[in-house]
Formats: sequence, structure tokens, C-alpha cells
Amino acid sequence: MTDKRISVVIVDDEPLAIEGLRLRLQNIPDIDIVGEAEDGDQAIKLCQSLQPDLLFLDLQLPGLNGLEVVQVLQADVMPLVVFVSAYSEYALDAFELNAIDYIMKPANLGRLQNTMERVRERLTPQHRDQEKYRLLKALGESSGLAISELEAWLTKPQQALPSNFRHELVIKNSDNEKVFVSVKDIHWIDAAGDYMCIHTDAENFIVRITMKRLEQELDDKMFCRIHKSTLVNINSVKSIQSLRNNESLLDLGDEIKLKVSRNYNEAVARIVASRKG
Repeated sequence: MTDKRISVVIVDDEPLAIEGLRLRLQNIPDIDIVGEAEDGDQAIKLCQSLQPDLLFLDLQLPGLNGLEVVQVLQADVMPLVVFVSAYSEYALDAFELNAIDYIMKPANLGRLQNTMERVRERLTPQHRDQEKYRLLKALGESSGLAISELEAWLTKPQQALPSNFRHELVIKNSDNEKVFVSVKDIHWIDAAGDYMCIHTDAENFIVRITMKRLEQELDDKMFCRIHKSTLVNINSVKSIQSLRNNESLLDLGDEIKLKVSRNYNEAVARIVASRKG
């Protein structure tokens, strides 16, 4: 048990559903409802700014659905999650994302009180230490870093994550399958808002991640920024054509040409120097 008050964000695209859940949760004394959202993008922004302890999250949302919201937050700031839905077929996927509970609409007060008992248990210091270890272990497996290195990094929040670049990305394809994409097979990456389009010979993949974060995870000896919204694999460049205004055109073969903007014209020298080596 914990005496700490529990901060909560409610996410549902139906205002009446938000109101109903809010009224029931207000009958549970240690809950503070700090935010409400009606779509996935708004939910992500609220979690990033408010950092709540707990998220009550509807699965059927405009734009990003509830499962996609959790996938985005797992790479950023992750509250405990309780899914709320009128449908039961998503429960397995929800628990694969380590949700605390899966509540069918409409949730009654007794059901919510049972859920909050599980939440309080997960918020105890002992359980948080276990959760921290599991998260560090997962991060270590994906990054190749030792848990001791990651623990040292956590004590220095201003310090960048120890350098050990990704060798492959795990991406969901159009058939909702998880695909392992080797980084060396990526030719270039371009941005469309908060999404990245990753181009390979086999397939193009859409991933929700920021350009800044993706650039940090990729080896800068292999990938070079040539535009504010474009990264290119240096080894995929076949030739370079000079244009006016300090711009250049990279030929990647198969009639693929990428422009190097004048603000990133130093990239040409980097590419040439790298290929000489």
C-alpha cells in the first residue's frame, strides 16, 4: 500500500464516457484527476507534460488508437495503464503491453476500486524497483548496454545515453506483424510530421518516432543528416551532383535522388571522406 495520492489522466473520445468515469473515480479518495483527453495525440502530450501515475485509456480513439498511444509512450514517459473499452477482443494485445487492467464499459465503482488496489500495489517502492529492473533489462537487450551502465546513466539525467548504436529496428508492418529491419539495409529516412518513413529495398515502413531520437540511435558514421527531415545511409550513395546555391543531389540508384539542402552542405564532405576510407 502507499499513502501517496495517485495522479490520473482519462482518455476517451466520448465526453459522456469521460464524465461518467470521472464521477466514479472521484469517489475513490486518493485519486487526483489531473487531465482529460479525447484523442491519442492529446493523450501523449498530456502524459509528457503532466507525467501522471496512471492512465485510463480507451482503445477506440481518433488518430492513434489506445494500443498505439502506449507504444509511443513506452519510448518516452510511461504511466501505469488501465484500458477501458466496450470490446473484449483487444484484451490480449493490451496485456502484452503490460496494462494493469482491462475494464469493460461501463465501469462500475466496485470494479474500479478493485483495479485501484492493483495500481496501489504497483506503486509501492519495492514493486517500482522490480519494474525499474525489468525496464532496464529490456532497454539493455535492445541497446546492447549492461544494466550497470544504464543505472549509472539514470543518475546523470543531463548525460546522453551511453553510445551503443542500434543494429536493427523492430517495426510493425502493414499486416501488423513485427519485422526486424537491419539498419544497414536502410537506404534513407524521411520525416512526415511525427512519423518517419524508413526506406529499404524490400519495403517502406512508417514509424512514430522523432527524427532527433532516431538520429541518436543510429550510427553517425553510417547515417548522415542532409536535410532537416532526411537522413541518408552514406553507403547507399552512388554519386553526388553539385547544384546551385551550395546544394547537392545524391543519387542512390533506381532513380532515387535526394537533395542536400545548403544548411547541411557539410554532409557532402562527410560522405566523400567516409567513402574514401
